Amino acid sequence: MRREYGLIREYGFTIVELVAVMVITGIVAAISAPRFVGVDAFEARGSYATLVSALRYAQKTAVAQRRIVYANVSTASRTVCLGYTSSCSSAVIDPATQAAYSKTLSNNVTITASTTPIGFDGLGRPVPNATATFTIQNAVVPSESTRTITVEAETGYVR
Repeated sequence: MRREYGLIREYGFTIVELVAVMVITGIVAAISAPRFVGVDAFEARGSYATLVSALRYAQKTAVAQRRIVYANVSTASRTVCLGYTSSCSSAVIDPATQAAYSKTLSNNVTITASTTPIGFDGLGRPVPNATATFTIQNAVVPSESTRTITVEAETGYVR
């Protein structure tokens, strides 16, 4: 039986090629990552979600307890508190912390409100019975779109 030893072909990358690709990838990531990850945009979205959830929680608590629950949104201090009085002196309990329901929104947003405080009656309708709007604008990046929250009259639907 005859054996021939020919050229052995090996496939793969050299260490120089691997290092070059890693260096180029690192440079591209260092330059482009700040463009994709902006903390300000996340904070604006987070503030929007916090306000929406506070309004919905106020409405659901009012329906569950069959009494008026107020959401007091302070545009100056960017805080939201829920209470059985319009001043939040008798606070709704936050189920997560077992303390008074109060949330602070990001310092990087500005908030405007057409009606504050807004209450919800035992049927979930807004008090006063009128459409209320809240807008959240990113104060650091004004070109970012404004987020608007609307509480519908008669139904209290929060969108």
